[in-house]
Amino acid sequence: MQHLQWWTDFVAWQVDALPMVLVTVVRADGSTPREVGASMLLRFNLQQQWQQSDTIGGGHLEFQAIDIAKAMLKETETSVRRIERFNLSARLGQCCGGVMWLLFEKISPATVTSDLSVSLQAWRVGKRISRTVSHQYASTWQTMDMKQQPSFEFDSDSSEQWQFSQQIQPYAMQVLICGAGHVGEAIVRCLLPIGVRVKWIDPRDDIFPSDLLQQVHCITTDTLEAEIEHFDRSGAILILTHDHQLDLQLCFSALKPTAKPFAYVGMIGSKSKRAIFEKRMQVRGYTPETLQRLVCPIGIEGISSKQPAMIAIAVVAQLLQVFDVKK
Repeated sequence: MQHLQWWTDFVAWQVDALPMVLVTVVRADGSTPREVGASMLLRFNLQQQWQQSDTIGGGHLEFQAIDIAKAMLKETETSVRRIERFNLSARLGQCCGGVMWLLFEKISPATVTSDLSVSLQAWRVGKRISRTVSHQYASTWQTMDMKQQPSFEFDSDSSEQWQFSQQIQPYAMQVLICGAGHVGEAIVRCLLPIGVRVKWIDPRDDIFPSDLLQQVHCITTDTLEAEIEHFDRSGAILILTHDHQLDLQLCFSALKPTAKPFAYVGMIGSKSKRAIFEKRMQVRGYTPETLQRLVCPIGIEGISSKQPAMIAIAVVAQLLQVFDVKK
């Protein structure tokens, strides 16, 4: 499951209507810290603070690339594109010793509106999009109907003529988190950097951390069961509320027999809690096969800590295992 962090942040940042610079490795000869297609996104935010998403390998190479990007952002031209060659050994003194070519593209708000709006909308509804990069033109973006592998091609007559395509997939994982307590918050903070679409629900007012409101779809609602009913069945449900009776009601909804069950249904709690819930659900007609789909306790085995951050790591690791198997 490949995640492009720069793209996730691009989607979030473009709403501010500020220019950004996308830096992409377009050619790599010899020993280099990153591969062709590796990218990082750079900008000054609304508070004029410098922001970086992703990496092209770090070290002096990245420092110089950042300096170039900053200079481009201070220029007045609306469309700026340049390619720079870096000898990592001779020019930068890095241990890799290879040679890298970096493409710098300044993306203006007008570019997002005119060239990228259709692709952004398609990606948001779950479609793959393709970015095509070449030696001659700025990146082009288009919707992909069929799955295709990223490619890189050199022109047969000149190594200076090249193009490659980069596949940008929709969110590989969607998670509905029921409950905004300490564990729920810790899980959200683990999921966001790896490109997971999170929907977070809780019946309590003013419970969501203010710094996450712009990054996560947070909903205060008394009808959590309805949110489960309408959630994408290819996603995961995590039941982490403050109320055992509410947890039970949500289990009824998440495990309700349907043609397509959720990819994962997990509930925080002990083996004793699970046993109590199973008895009550069997009375309601839930079969042993259905109850086997409930993961409780949640998280990979071997991590026994009850600290929210440690629970979150164990749960996210388990989700990654589930969704990698289904890929």
